[in-house]
Amino acid sequence: MIKNSNILGVDIGSVSISLAEITPDKQIWKTSYEFHQGMIRETLSRMLEEYDVTGICGIAATSSTPLLVKVNQQYDNRIAVMKACDHFHGQVQAILIVGGEKFGLIRFDDKGNYRDFKANTSCAAGTGSFLDQQAGRLGLKNTQALSELAFANTGSVPRIASRCAVFAKTDLVHAQQEGFALSQICDGLCRGLAKNIVDTLFAGESFQGKIVFTGGVAKNRSVVRHISSLIDQEVVVGESFYGAAGAALHLLDELLLKDRVRLFSVADVLISKKSGKKWFYPPLKFQDTIYPDFPGIESFAYEPFDIQSGFSGRVETDLYENLRNTSPEAYLGMDIGSTSTKA
Repeated sequence: MIKNSNILGVDIGSVSISLAEITPDKQIWKTSYEFHQGMIRETLSRMLEEYDVTGICGIAATSSTPLLVKVNQQYDNRIAVMKACDHFHGQVQAILIVGGEKFGLIRFDDKGNYRDFKANTSCAAGTGSFLDQQAGRLGLKNTQALSELAFANTGSVPRIASRCAVFAKTDLVHAQQEGFALSQICDGLCRGLAKNIVDTLFAGESFQGKIVFTGGVAKNRSVVRHISSLIDQEVVVGESFYGAAGAALHLLDELLLKDRVRLFSVADVLISKKSGKKWFYPPLKFQDTIYPDFPGIESFAYEPFDIQSGFSGRVETDLYENLRNTSPEAYLGMDIGSTSTKA
């Protein structure tokens, strides 16, 4: 390897960091992947200690990577993953990306041209963070433990809602009460997550070509198995470093000799941490404002009792006008929520 000729790709997401160092002939030289637990700078610095930064001449990052790395260029996450998939797999029909906070499906036409992109909403259901939360509820060390238990399951799979973490908790309790083993419950969670992904991204679609599955959740073999079963097609599992590798490959194609950098230590890669606060506007000051009040003429607790059903309860009641001995026209408004009813 020629000294100072490799490219380093950096991809920092909501829960993990992936690095990929590639050679001038586009071969993978070194990769790494770690969960950062919110300690992004510390985790990245520790990971970079395993690299010979003196052999790196350029740094590329995905658009999700925060501004703490001295990069030559940043690339959109999807563009980076598409570049990596094209390099490692050739022409594909779709790329399924499932990370810690979002998931999406990139589709291509029969000629390999970009077609469109579908993604989830801002809710984390169906992402790696959902499994992280459920692993904690089940007392497991991490999602890797949950994945291994789920993949080892040979029994029936309980139905567990994955569209909402609140409902999932209820289903977990019910599954435990019904006597399902921990491996079955874990597999149920993975199947629920897979079904959520398929219902959101694959509904009404049919694929004949290659589908590459990448992102942190692609490491979960149970989720991979259930997605393949639900869409009735095998998926090719890609590596978790595709974002970093794709960014590096893009930079390798674009980097000019004059833009090459010289690195001597990890400190040369990271942007120095600024101390203190910089104020762009004066701090906000608390100041009382005029806020409308809605005083009533009477407030009391009404306790209805239904003889037929035996129901009794306490209803908070506010009167804003004395309507006794009057017959005005009125409209009744009702708001029925998950835990209370207002009228």
